[in-house]
Parts: sequence; structure tokens; C-alpha cells
Amino acid sequence: MLSHPRFARPRFFANLPGRLAATLACVGLMSTAAMAETNVQTVLRGLVNPSSVSFSPAGELTVCDARGLVVVLKGDQPVNYITGFDTEHWKSNDEGKKWYAVGPLSAIWSGSTLVVTDAGKVDGEETLLFFDEKGKADAGTKTNSVPPTTDDAADKGEGNLTGMSLSQDGSTVYVCGQGFDGKSWVLAGDIASKQLKPLLSADDNGIETNSPMQTVVGDDNTLYVLYSGAGGKADGLIVRWDLATKKPSGQWTLPGVINPMGMAHVEGDTFAVVENNWSLDQTNEGRVLMATLGEPGEAAIEETGVSLNGPVACEFGPDNRLYVSQLGEEFDKPVGSVVAISGLKD
Repeated sequence: MLSHPRFARPRFFANLPGRLAATLACVGLMSTAAMAETNVQTVLRGLVNPSSVSFSPAGELTVCDARGLVVVLKGDQPVNYITGFDTEHWKSNDEGKKWYAVGPLSAIWSGSTLVVTDAGKVDGEETLLFFDEKGKADAGTKTNSVPPTTDDAADKGEGNLTGMSLSQDGSTVYVCGQGFDGKSWVLAGDIASKQLKPLLSADDNGIETNSPMQTVVGDDNTLYVLYSGAGGKADGLIVRWDLATKKPSGQWTLPGVINPMGMAHVEGDTFAVVENNWSLDQTNEGRVLMATLGEPGEAAIEETGVSLNGPVACEFGPDNRLYVSQLGEEFDKPVGSVVAISGLKD
């Protein structure tokens, strides 16, 4: 169900009954040798629609789960670190069936403080929440929400906040907004003042590809943003933004890549990119790829040989393995997981 000619995902709201605690387990080697020197290992399973992956200052894997959880892997034990986030569903039908649950979509550490997008609320009501210790979502210190930025009746404000990164000086969190597609905002959250505001608009700069999914901080006051594009189409885009001018300084298409959602810096102008191959009705096989940007235009795409079930987000861990969350065989079931891929960054 598309409500916009580009990719406005429908919004339907419901809390998951009981907000069950995650039942998770660490496991060993899942598969071997996608490439000659690439190994894939499952490190966490039992997740429901997992999204962002990140690491604490102590190197602890941190994952968002659609049951309203942020899970932290402490040693070999998964811990429900923050619980009780609101949840919603992206789709429903006339009979009242709801599917594709969404809870917090991104979590990132700023020192010992965990910053989480409260993405299970209605567009225009979502905030960032800050936590200094384990606990409940309602104990977090929140930013303001971002209301509509246009007069368009379809603009309900910013929502489905995802894809956070932290500025090099630690003062600002950059976050992708999934509200009104007529702007496709990247937002900036001030760590000290807890103020959240629109920063970069794709449409104001003639960029037609929407759905920003991931931010990666670059050198020289730049920010790389991955745009997923329309569902089921290979029209994703990486844009390098000049944060001083708030203008794009480079754009790269990703030929043959269907709905990229995760991006992590490897070295130089090379990034790991995960292809989700998006659908609201089922999870699809997606790939883990390497994208070298070079001169603006078309990125050079290299296969790693790794395919996953609905991969969503990625981040390199302190062990230089690429950690990728995947939805699993179907969404809304505890079959999601995080895998670690070695051999991509050594």
C-alpha cells in the first residue's frame, strides 16, 4: 500500500500485547566462507524485527527490537537494557489485522549515555530519549518532537526516526526522519540542550530519492546519508552533505541495489552497504555489499557473497567484524538475529 508516488510508508498504530521480554541466545558459527576469507557467525538470535546495531564504549553489542526493547549483549548474556517503548505497526487491513511491528529504531552511545529514537509513536510525536542507566523507556530524558515543516495536509511531522550517528566532537546526534516524503529530513539533536531540529532536506536540494536510512559522519565537517528510495526499486543513493553550507557536495547512485538500509565506513571512500530488498508483505533476501564512491556519479559495487534474510542495519564492531541485523524468515516473529561477518575490514 503506497500512499505517495515515491515511498510514503503507511502508518497504523497499535501496542504489542504485553511487550514481551526478548528470549535471546548466543550461538556459534552459523555459516562459513561466503567469500574465500569471509565468515558469517550468528551472535544473537530470538529478536523481533531488529533494526539498529551499535556498540557501547565497553564494546557491548546494542540492538533495537520491535517489542519495545533495546538489548545489550553483556559478555555472553543478552540483557533487556531499556524496555517499555511504545510500538506501532506499519500495515493493517479492513479486518483489523496489523503487521510489521515497529519499536525503537536506532540506539547509539554518547559516552555512558544511551540515546534511543522513540520511533513507535505517531509522526510528529517521536523524540530522542537519553538514558544513563538500565531501566524503563518512560524514565528517559527526551528531546522535543518535530512537527510538520510544510503546509501539506499529508505532513504530520517527523517520525520513524532512525540511522543515528554522533558528531566527531560528541555534541550532536544526526538522525534520519521518515515523516513527510516531500522533505526527507535529516535532523540534528543537540546533546546538551536536548533540542531536535530539521537540518538537511533532500527535496530542497533537488534530490528526488527519499527515505533516508543511515547517517555516517565523515571528515571535513561532512555527513554521508544513505537514502533507500522506493520500495522494490534499485534507486538508492548516498549523499555527502557539507554541514557548514547544508548543501550536498557529492551524490552516488548504487546500481542494482534494492532498498539499501544500512551503511558503515570501511576505509577511504569505501563503505559496507546492506541491501534490504524491502517489502511490507514478506522478508526478502538481501545482500551485504561494498560500495566505493570515487568521483560523484555511480558507486562501484562489489559483492561480498553474503546474503541474508531482510538485512536492516550494520556497524563494525571493535573486533573489525561487520555486525548486521536481519529480520529472518518472517517479520513479527522471534526469528530475527544479528550476524558478525569477518574478512571485510582487517
